[in-house]
Amino acid sequence: MSTSDCQPVEYITPAESEVVYNRRIGPGWYVLRLREESISRRSEPGMFVQVLCSEGEAFDPFLRRPFSVYSTDKENGTYDILYTTVGRGTRWMAALPDPETSGSGEPPAIVDVLGPLGNTFTMPGKDESVYLVGGGVGVAPLYFLALRLLELPDPPDIHFCMGARTGKFLQGIEDFRQLPIHTHVATNDGSEGFHGFVTDLFLDLWKEGEGAGKARVYGCGPQGMNESLRNLSVDNNLTCEICLESIMACGFGICFGCVAPIRKDPASDFINRRICCEGPVFDSNLLCPGIDG
Repeated sequence: MSTSDCQPVEYITPAESEVVYNRRIGPGWYVLRLREESISRRSEPGMFVQVLCSEGEAFDPFLRRPFSVYSTDKENGTYDILYTTVGRGTRWMAALPDPETSGSGEPPAIVDVLGPLGNTFTMPGKDESVYLVGGGVGVAPLYFLALRLLELPDPPDIHFCMGARTGKFLQGIEDFRQLPIHTHVATNDGSEGFHGFVTDLFLDLWKEGEGAGKARVYGCGPQGMNESLRNLSVDNNLTCEICLESIMACGFGICFGCVAPIRKDPASDFINRRICCEGPVFDSNLLCPGIDG
């Protein structure tokens, strides 16, 4: 395997991104808006950036953290990251001052960001309805995708299905509800919406609305959700792409630290492929049962 299997990268050079705002949207959940024209211009749904979560020459933590691009505003040269605090890196991000609320008069903070990296989703065909199935921070690339789909000359009928353990973890759902799409939620404990897994909610909606009709599915979420969606799409012969999540050391295929068993085509054997540069978006038919991501 060589780096030629990876998506072409226009630049593999860190860029200084200026913090526009760092907004808390829920307990431990934030949207970070950064300004860097080239990243904003080149980002597409499914792509991600690698953030250096330290300042100066500290490099602690040493490895960059990967985050899907949540949305972009090319006119203003900005892009958004949806994140939740889970470790040192994201706690450092949460502590970045918000110029809109700090009132300190200090210059905006600067973040060292590499990207955008990875591939993107395939656009739906004519007359295909779209189902977006997500959970956790996995909703980030799906929100960006929904925005792109709505920009099409003839936007498809879009259903977004979001899952969480309980209602308080449905972070980001209000952004989806403001879009002209069908929004559905599922919670494991039944505290809001459908009582059960989001993949079961999706399957019910698809059977009620489409049956054997044209539909295209896009997913991103925790490993269990991704695996269930992969199995459902294969069993029901659905066209489906899944954006995998993984810890990534480099982000562009050099370290081989984010490999998973994935076919190159439906007739080939499973081989270790790099999620960062050969993905993170893959056709569900190419994914191994029990996929990581």
